[in-house]
Amino acid sequence: MIPRPRHPGLFLVALVTAAALWYATAGQHRAKVSVRSTKANLTLVNLPRDLVLTSSVPDTVTLQLRGPLSLGVDPGLEVFLDLRDARPGRQPYPVDTTRTRLPAEVVVVSVEPAEIELTLERLDSRPVPVMVSIEGEPAPGFAVEAIRVVPARLNVEGPESALGRITELPTAPLFIDGAVSNVQALVTVRAVDPPLRLMDFAQVSVEVEILPVPSPTPTPGPAPQR
Repeated sequence: MIPRPRHPGLFLVALVTAAALWYATAGQHRAKVSVRSTKANLTLVNLPRDLVLTSSVPDTVTLQLRGPLSLGVDPGLEVFLDLRDARPGRQPYPVDTTRTRLPAEVVVVSVEPAEIELTLERLDSRPVPVMVSIEGEPAPGFAVEAIRVVPARLNVEGPESALGRITELPTAPLFIDGAVSNVQALVTVRAVDPPLRLMDFAQVSVEVEILPVPSPTPTPGPAPQR
């Protein structure tokens, strides 16, 4: 037998009030759910060691988020491009939002752009000759006999295409104005342009050998006639 409430009127009022509160709360929750756009930082991960990026990459992408407005969203959202299976050449890579940190009730509806096109090249290195820049002239009667550089080559690393275009590594100028003997100095090698990178210490030892100019050999005169 189901027991009857002692005060049916009060019970009915309480039941109606509870139902109204539940309906109002559910309706308020539904009213706060919306879709909005926000920026997310784009991060490249798992780039293979033997590849290098040679194209530009956007700093951010646009996310469409759906969820309650009352839940705060981190302004520093982050999405990823996973390059673990990347190969040389130009191809699209999907934007990964599965690791983006969001409140439990907020979901990603869409990403713009959904893919990013990247150009990747093989990373290589090779020795490149050092070219010493000489400024000035020795004193009158003297001349440069030889230029010795140690080391004569330095290793440069970079994308294959850029590495193939570099033929020499120029140095800062070495001044020999008025010299009458050998000039020795540590000379700085000029920085290479990105995306190339100088792998060795950017200084070389230079010796400029300066010797007197030989006096011209006198031209013998005509033999005396007998």
